[in-house]
Amino acid sequence: MENQISATVLEVGTIGLLEPMKMAISNGMHNVIFDIDIRSLVNALYSTIVPLNEFGDLMIQWKNILLSNHDFVVSFVRRQVNKDAHSIVKAALSHLRPFVFHDVPTTMYSLSINEMQ
Repeated sequence: MENQISATVLEVGTIGLLEPMKMAISNGMHNVIFDIDIRSLVNALYSTIVPLNEFGDLMIQWKNILLSNHDFVVSFVRRQVNKDAHSIVKAALSHLRPFVFHDVPTTMYSLSINEMQ
C-alpha cells in the first residue's frame, strides 16, 4: 500500500520557501531576497490572519523566521522572471557538490535584463 500525502499549493509553496530560508540562516547569510511566483502565497504570508490548519502552522514558522531575520525579504515575481532562478539552480546543480552562489554569476546579467523588460 502506498502512502499518499495531500497538500495544497500554498502549503507546498511555503515549505519550498522555508527550506531555503533555513539554509540561508545555517550558512550565515544576510540581506537575502526570496522571490516566489505565487502571488496568493505572498499575500497570505504577509496577512495578519493565520488559518487554524497545516498552512497556518507553516505560516507561523515563516513569520518567526522573518521576525528573527529582519534582513530577509519575500517578494512576488512574475513567473517569466522566475526563469532566472531556474537557470541559477541548474548552474548550481551542475557542480559535483552542493553549491551556493553568493553573487549573481556574470553570465546571468543579460538574461536577467532581458526577462525584466
